[in-house]
Amino acid sequence: MSLLALKRLVVFAGTRRVYDERFHPGVNIIRGQNGSGKSTIADFIFFVLGGEFDQWKEKAKLCTEVRAEILTRSGVITLRRFVTTRKEPIAVFFGAMDNDEAAIAERWSRFPIQRSEKQLSFSQALFRAVGIPDAPGSEGSNVTAHQIMRLLYSDQRTPAPRLFRFESFDTRDIRVAVGDLILGVNSYALYETQIELRSARKKLESATIRLDAFRTNLPPNFGSVRLDQIDQEQADLEAEQLRHIGEIEALESIEMVDEDDEYASARNLARDALRQRRRLMRRLEEEVEQLALELDDLDIFVDYLEETLRKIGATSQLAGSIGSLEFSHCPNCLKILEVPDDGDHCIVCTRPFDSGKQEARYLEIQIDTSLQLRESRQLMTAKSQNVSSKNNELRRLRSDLRRARSEFVGQFELAGSPSQARIAQLHNRLGQIGELIKQSIGRREVAERFTRLISERDQADDDFMKLNARAESLSAQGDARRRRALGQVSQSARGILHSDLPRQAEFQKAEMVSLDFGDDAVSVDGSMNFAESSNVVLKNAALLALVGAASRDPEFWHPRFLLMDNVEDKGMELARSHRFQELIVAEARAAITPIQIILTTSMPNPALERPDLVVGPTYSEELPTLNFSGVPPCKTPDRFAQEIPLPDTDDGLIRLVAAALGIDEETLTDHPFHVEEYASDDDLVYSWRLIWEDSPPVGVEVFGVPGQQWSEILPPDDGSDADIDDSFLYE
Repeated sequence: MSLLALKRLVVFAGTRRVYDERFHPGVNIIRGQNGSGKSTIADFIFFVLGGEFDQWKEKAKLCTEVRAEILTRSGVITLRRFVTTRKEPIAVFFGAMDNDEAAIAERWSRFPIQRSEKQLSFSQALFRAVGIPDAPGSEGSNVTAHQIMRLLYSDQRTPAPRLFRFESFDTRDIRVAVGDLILGVNSYALYETQIELRSARKKLESATIRLDAFRTNLPPNFGSVRLDQIDQEQADLEAEQLRHIGEIEALESIEMVDEDDEYASARNLARDALRQRRRLMRRLEEEVEQLALELDDLDIFVDYLEETLRKIGATSQLAGSIGSLEFSHCPNCLKILEVPDDGDHCIVCTRPFDSGKQEARYLEIQIDTSLQLRESRQLMTAKSQNVSSKNNELRRLRSDLRRARSEFVGQFELAGSPSQARIAQLHNRLGQIGELIKQSIGRREVAERFTRLISERDQADDDFMKLNARAESLSAQGDARRRRALGQVSQSARGILHSDLPRQAEFQKAEMVSLDFGDDAVSVDGSMNFAESSNVVLKNAALLALVGAASRDPEFWHPRFLLMDNVEDKGMELARSHRFQELIVAEARAAITPIQIILTTSMPNPALERPDLVVGPTYSEELPTLNFSGVPPCKTPDRFAQEIPLPDTDDGLIRLVAAALGIDEETLTDHPFHVEEYASDDDLVYSWRLIWEDSPPVGVEVFGVPGQQWSEILPPDDGSDADIDDSFLYE
């Protein structure tokens, strides 16, 4: 189970502590007038817990450092962050704040806000301490402490209908990832599988790229890359090699009959074949040369057409420019020109002409030239491809001719008889076989690498498919978990709305409260159109229900922490604010596992003015939260600053409790109870809890459910059980 609770917050201005307060489990109410700095303290809490914040108010800008002692699942740690930029790193000391400053000076560990390969980020360090998995977010990134805190901090700047604290750069994927993490939708197994899946996907992509690149770089005439086929080809060559060696040995050991006529005929045929190859090669060379000349001519013609097009355009533009001039005298002899008044005419010789036909003629020439240019370019492309094809064929013919010439020389010009010619032919073939075997060995090495790349790709694909199937299975489990968790939140939020003052009819009869993290919205029975003050109640009810459900279900990854700075925002009426504060306290008391809720209010409920619920004094303009004067404020009323023992006798206890509850002693004796002291961290008794063993007296304020009910009273200020003045209970 994840856990995060603030134990102490200290704000510095230089070396001076301008705010220093201790917090406790459960509800912590920071109360004071508007403008006294309550929201500033909330901003400092958000900031020191990893929030990316820099919109400081003027007084806050005078502060230089903020420290927080927090309780986590792994123990107590202290955070320190300088008040500079939103990306300011956070230092962590793994221990309590009260430790000697000089002793811990060298033991601070500094963590950056942003994640890197070389160092843990603050989010990673905090999540490990709190017990939150390192969850993947959008596009391979990871959920951060800032993103978690945006859901845990209900501030005044964010529009009421939004669940997350507003920021400009926000995505649906991030919000969904945070919501799923908080709900416990994805277990550690799914997170680890998703991380492994990302790694497997990268590995598969890399293996596929290597295989495709290797396949692309294989020569077109490489042949088969199957090892069995290459081995068979090599075996066939070795067998042929052995046959030729045996034939040569046989020819050398026997005397062949004279085959001069056949030998001469074979030589003539071979010579004719060589001549035919030469003629074919010369004809192909002539065709390539002719095509090259035609390409040169086409290139010149294309240049001419392009230049013609440019000139046609320039001429048309010039004709238009000249046509707009008005000449009164001949530009050559300066004779006065008589210009007709009607129709189009030449501006110099006054000859009539049709300007529309002239423009059409320019267009006709331009289109005709463009068509010629396009056809010429297409012809150039076709001829270039033809030249390339013929050059390839020419290279092949030259290679064949060299090989045929070598065979002819070895078989007919160096041999003196048919048997010698045959032996020469066999030796030539043995040389070719040796070269082919050498190539086969090289091909096999390439094929082995190719096979290895295929195997690596197939293995990566198999690993990816298995992980993907596992992720899909865990995702299905996650969907079921999401529905179950949201159902718990809806049930809790519905109860809170039903207990709200009857100001919004839809709240009183609410059946389903839906949280949509992706849309950053909360709705009641599908509707979100409510009064602004009701939107504030709805949002805070949803966040309160979220932390409450987390306290009852250990599968939530919610840190069981909530920071509320807008419980009376948007014109909230006093009575409704007081009621909602009571609902917050009730939700905290109903928690199965420890939770912490810190809320600020300028409308404190007098019934909640108790040391176990409030933090610090009631702030005002004269007594702001940030104390730059150096005079410490009174943190608690004097009557709480002493240890008050219980009365030694049952009669004394009955008298004290009856007076505190405002009932007679006889009535109290009919309702058995026992007393538990409710003390703070400094062991001072702040209140007594009366545990009713059966049922409480009528008219007494009680908490809990039937069968498990209790009442709370404050102890007297002098520890005496006589002459009790109970007015302090209701001040």
